[in-house]
Amino acid sequence: MDIQRTTILLIEDDEEDYILLKKALTKIPHVHYDLRWESDPQAGLKRMLVDQHDICLLDYRLGALNGIELIREARRQGYALPIILLTGANESEIDILALQAGADDYIAKERLQVDLLSRIIRYAIERKKAEREREKLLSEQLAIQELEKRRNEFVNMVVHELRTPLTSLKAHAQILRKHFSLTGDEAVIRTTTRMNTQINKLTDLISDFQDITRIEGGRLQFRESYFDFDELVNEIVEEMQPVTDRQLLLRDGETNKTVWGDRSRIGQVITNLIMNAIKYAPDSDRIVIKMQSDDTTVTLQIQDFGPGIPQTVQDKIFAPFFRVEGATARTISGLGLGLYISAEIIQRQEGHLWVESQEGKGSTFCFTLPIEREHPLEEKETAS
Repeated sequence: MDIQRTTILLIEDDEEDYILLKKALTKIPHVHYDLRWESDPQAGLKRMLVDQHDICLLDYRLGALNGIELIREARRQGYALPIILLTGANESEIDILALQAGADDYIAKERLQVDLLSRIIRYAIERKKAEREREKLLSEQLAIQELEKRRNEFVNMVVHELRTPLTSLKAHAQILRKHFSLTGDEAVIRTTTRMNTQINKLTDLISDFQDITRIEGGRLQFRESYFDFDELVNEIVEEMQPVTDRQLLLRDGETNKTVWGDRSRIGQVITNLIMNAIKYAPDSDRIVIKMQSDDTTVTLQIQDFGPGIPQTVQDKIFAPFFRVEGATARTISGLGLGLYISAEIIQRQEGHLWVESQEGKGSTFCFTLPIEREHPLEEKETAS
């Protein structure tokens, strides 16, 4: 059996009590106690602060300086190890004062039985160790929170600083396009159209950054009301069809349902899923958007006919910044935030987002949403 080793610093001005304690410690099984004795309290205080040991035992009566004063001074100077105060037979009120001063426990000298002494020493060391671990964990958590706060402040500052010039660039590009549309200069029109497309991509990336900081900070806002689900899907499909001249966006089915939720955020998810299908299946000729419903939910499925997603990474694609490796993926712009943000939005709307895919046979991204959810009564009555 391994022998546990514990180093004790004893501050005691009575040599007989030192010898008595040393004998008691030798009787404790399975533990080797290295007892270091200091008879002078001031020298003992110095040793507390510089010596390597596990616990300090000190007497209450130390000549002109009592043990409680010594405990208080040691704690004031940053002593963090456990302290046990040794008291006499008629010092019954010392216990509370000792604990208030910073002692971890106390024991009367006449009660120095082996079992009790061993238990008090062990528990004091274990408690102090647990306290230090809790303090360390709390300190780390506070440091992480501060780091996240500063990161979010930095992202918000960058977002603000980028949006202003991008807005100006977009406005100038639109003015140029409108001007040269009147003159019929096709080359300039194509150039300004490409400029606008790239500006929109940058704007989307900035929005993703802003959304992820809001999600992680619990500040993603939702503005909920009743809306026609089919109307939202049809509207987005019509807006996105001009984005691709290769794939035909095919609608299949309808729900005929009015849903309670954030129309804009749910539209953001649909837009992202269709855009992903366009980007990751560039050689396919169609993308199928299927709508269906039952009594309590609506379901949307967006099917592409691209390379598909390996089974080994399907559980990772909704993680932030994750991108599927592959020749096609390396040519596609993006930060890998869209699916993470989409999954968070659907979850906050009490729905579920998932993927069904086989390599070589394309992918189908699906989500379900409840038709009705609990919401403020006045809003429900106003909307109905």
